[in-house]
Amino acid sequence: MPLPLQVTTEAAAEPATSGAAAAPAAGSGAAGPRNLDKLQCTVEERLGVSRAVYAAAGGVRVRQHVNPLKRELQIPTDAPEWSQVYDQPERPIVLDLGCGYGRFLLALTQAMPGHNMLGLEIREPIIERANRWAEHLQLQRSVLFLRGNATITLEHTLADYPGSLDLVCVQFPDPHFKARHKKRRTVQKQTVEAVARLMPPGGRVFLQSDVLEAAEHMRDTFEEFGSAWFAPCPELHSGPVFHAASEPRPAAQQQQQVAAAAADAADAAASSSSDDGGSSSGEEAQQQRQQQPAWQSQWAALGWLQDNPLGVPTEREVLTTEQGLPVYRVMLRCL
Repeated sequence: MPLPLQVTTEAAAEPATSGAAAAPAAGSGAAGPRNLDKLQCTVEERLGVSRAVYAAAGGVRVRQHVNPLKRELQIPTDAPEWSQVYDQPERPIVLDLGCGYGRFLLALTQAMPGHNMLGLEIREPIIERANRWAEHLQLQRSVLFLRGNATITLEHTLADYPGSLDLVCVQFPDPHFKARHKKRRTVQKQTVEAVARLMPPGGRVFLQSDVLEAAEHMRDTFEEFGSAWFAPCPELHSGPVFHAASEPRPAAQQQQQVAAAAADAADAAASSSSDDGGSSSGEEAQQQRQQQPAWQSQWAALGWLQDNPLGVPTEREVLTTEQGLPVYRVMLRCL
């Protein structure tokens, strides 16, 4: 039997982040030592892994940011012998892309006991330590952490998994703000396509970040390249949601869509006139197309989920919500 995940009031052994730098305290430039200790205690209490487990597994020193495009991370991670790593390899699997320290999956085993858990992360030291945590909790036969670049290795690693892919999570990934670094982001076109090929109808994709731009990028990438396979869960997005101040509200977005449709109709009429001998040239038509508004998300009108539908937070999520800061969440379902 797995050991129970115990609650502790001692401070965490290292900064409690998952895929991004620690959030500053609300209303200040950074969290002071007392605030940080309090937040780290809250992380342990909310995720329920005792300090004794951390001490037994040992600490690690790790770089917060690793370039996923480095040569060694362009090689797909080979799948293990699933029957050797999981007691019941036919179970549905939960995949956490960019799993960070791994506490989320260790805690999720209590909320989803009939599933196997797999975390993919590019920082090797914390993968090794997360597997030691699983051993100390006697969860090593249902929770596994592997090193791998999710964008490169996802389909290669899971192609022969005997169970179904039930849930994919991408939570608080490195936002990679610089334009030249956006190709390093976890969610890319090939990520969406790989998940679509692996996931059966009814599977779910959970996306969340405390950085609006990063959350929008994940949502928009799934919508732009995966709307034939995925859609926001209606039973969740019809519940408590919110919109960011910088985003158009549904009514405004509808007006934009009507205006865009009218512009398209005008363009079509102008094109027809040109075909009948009008003065519009091919060059002018091309310029008109270039001036048309860029792609816009239709899913944005549904808003962001106010609450975490999984009921199990990540370290970063605890730190963010404890400071009263927003988390932008989307839950998609495979069609």
